[in-house]
This record gives sequence, C-alpha cells and structure tokens, in this order.
Amino acid sequence: MMQRPEIKELSNIQIFKPQSTTLDNGIDMKSISIGDQPVSRLDIIFEGGRCDGRNQTVSEMLSAILREGTTSLNAQEIAEALDYHGAWLGCDASSHNATLSLYSLNRNFEKVVPILADIVMNPSFPEQELSNLKSLAANRLRINRQKVAFLAMETFARLHFGEGSNLGKVVSENDIESITTEELSKFHKQWFAPQNMSVILSGKVEGQMFDVVNNCFGKTPVTGVPQQSATDSPSIKFKPDTVVVDKPDALQSAVRMGMPTVLRSDADYIPLRILVTALGGYFGSRLMTNIREDKGYTYGISASLLGYRNNSFISISCQCDTSHTWQVAKEIKTEIEKLQNDTIPDDELRRLKSFMISDLARTLDTPFSIADYYASLHNNHISTDYFERQLATINSISASSLLDIAQRRLSSAEMLTVVAGNAKEL
Repeated sequence: MMQRPEIKELSNIQIFKPQSTTLDNGIDMKSISIGDQPVSRLDIIFEGGRCDGRNQTVSEMLSAILREGTTSLNAQEIAEALDYHGAWLGCDASSHNATLSLYSLNRNFEKVVPILADIVMNPSFPEQELSNLKSLAANRLRINRQKVAFLAMETFARLHFGEGSNLGKVVSENDIESITTEELSKFHKQWFAPQNMSVILSGKVEGQMFDVVNNCFGKTPVTGVPQQSATDSPSIKFKPDTVVVDKPDALQSAVRMGMPTVLRSDADYIPLRILVTALGGYFGSRLMTNIREDKGYTYGISASLLGYRNNSFISISCQCDTSHTWQVAKEIKTEIEKLQNDTIPDDELRRLKSFMISDLARTLDTPFSIADYYASLHNNHISTDYFERQLATINSISASSLLDIAQRRLSSAEMLTVVAGNAKEL
C-alpha cells in the first residue's frame, strides 16, 4: 500500500544572499543567480515615488508613459521589439521608488537591455500618449469612486496621513488632467538620475550579462548626490473616530479600521506582525473564524501591519451586507479585546507559526521572488538581516509574549473606523 508522504515542520530556512558589485560609475548592483531556466529579470530602481511631486499621480503617470516612446523609438516600435525578443517590461511607482522590471530570455538579453536603457534615459513624453493615459487614469478613478472599498480606503488614508502628505491627498480628475509633459520631464530629470539608481539582476545570471548592464547603465557619470524621497509620516495628529462615507446606491458597505503603531525598527514590530496575523492575517485567523465562518457576515476579512519608512499602522478591512455593518465593527473590537485578555491556545499558536514560516518560505520560491524581497528591503530601508530576525522571532515567540504585545500595542478604543455605504441603511 502506498504510504502518504511524511509531514515535516519547517523551522530552519535560509534565504539566498545576493552578490554585490558596482558598475563603473559606482551604481550598486546585486545579482541573484539561481535556477536552471535561461531567463532573467533586470530591475532598475530609482528613488522618488508617490510621496514626491505635486501629488502621487505624477510618479504613477511617469511610470506609465515611459514605455510610450523615446527620442529614437515610438511606442509601437518599443512594444514590437520587446515582443519579438520574448521580453516584457513592467513599470511601477511605489511610495518612495520607481521600478522598471525587464523580463528576458538570456539569449536576447544583450538585445533588449539597450532598449530599457533608452527608455530610462531618453523618454520623449509624447503628448498624444499622455492624453490617452490621463483619460484612462481618470476613467479608472471614476470607476473606483463607485466602489465602497475604495471610498473607505481613500477616506482612511486622508484621515490617517492628512492632506499635507501625498499619501493622504484625495486625488481628483482635475489633478490627473492637469499633469503636463513639462511636469513629467522635470520629475524625471530630478529623480531618474544615476545617483538615485540601484540595480538587481536575478534569474540564471550567466555569460556577459554584467558587461551588458555595465555598458548600458555604468558609463553615465554620476554628477550629483543621492536624493531622499519625501517622508511618509502623517502630516496630522491621529484622532480615533468613526466616520461614515455616504454612497446612496451602495448594496454593501465597506468597513476599514486601523491605528498607528511602532516602526519597523522597533523591537515590537515583528512580534506585533505575528499578533496581527493571528487576528486577521490568514484563513484560520480570529476574524475569519468569527465573522466569516461562525456568523457569515462577510466573505472575507483581513488584518495587516503596514510598515512604511517613517510610519506604520494596523489595518483591518472587509465588505459586508449593510445590515451587518455595525455588528462587524463590534465583533472586530471583541476579537481585539480577547487577544488582550487571554493567551492564545497552544494548538492555535502552532498553526499560526506554521502558516507564518510557510509564508516566509514562499519568498524563496523563485529568483524573482527573492529579488522582490531584496528590493523591498532596499526601498523601505530595512536591514538585510530582517528575514533571519523574522524567522527567529516566529520560532521563539510564546503565547505570553503575544499577550503582552496585545496589551501594549493593540487598543480597540484607539481605532479609526471608516464605513462607506448607504448612510440611510446603516
């Protein structure tokens, strides 16, 4: 008779350490050479993101328009060249960074990296493409404003960060429409400079790949000092409150609750992350078990600890039938208070640790996921031993330690609660 495979607990996992080097002009480059498939990804990371510029849409629009043309290639020529060589380019703007990620077959690496360099260094900001992108962005915003989850998220950000922060400003269609090629060009010139750039090369790194990257990005002189993205610290003092955003035609309501907490650099951050996971960070969490499984108020509810460079907060969110809205908010507070009053049972703690170690192990799935991890460390100014510290804390933390963290770092009375839905039905 066939025997089922033995189930083993994960406890000691190690992350691949990248090889660090510098291009000829001093730009930092990390290489993660893992895997048998002849594919690779080149990440070009710049300081400067949604926290910078007039509002957060400026960096987002810049990332979108980069693929729309250079001084030597138009959008169609770029798309056809990348497609012909089996490559794909992603451009993304985060709070403090812009990242261009080029996926390539190794045999065509030297053909497509020069195209990426041209996109980075010589964008043309074509007017017609900008007009199209602004129209698409305005339409997306219009559609999102019909969603209660978006309205709750937007209002929570405004009340948490304040409108003095780009992360708290409410973006209007006029903000999008008023973006000009001159504004994008100025942002590009300020932030997309060699002194603000880092490189990560991952996949099956082989042959002359370093030389290709160096020839394309390592020859431009570094003439300025590195710049720092604007702070993501809230511009206002946090105020616990309950706020209703009226959406008269809404069939459901969205609930978002949260509170500011310790930074990633604090010794309590990782234990608090474990506690928040127990509250609502996986399918077997307290909130899912109570509000979804037992009471059927929602299809899904989650809690997470969101860490920025200069700011962290706990966030809890779900959507539910309007008639259950305030009961959901009450049950969330009840589960927080339970964590403050009672130690987590041993079997629940084992499940929690098993989930978190497995989740951490997923970081190691591919060279690209490992590259994502190191990019996150770089972008958020996190020390390189963060993986090891997480693993050690997960393995060693006790139920009594989690109770202590809950009593010191969680408070249902300190939560900001935002509900978006039909106010007359609430």
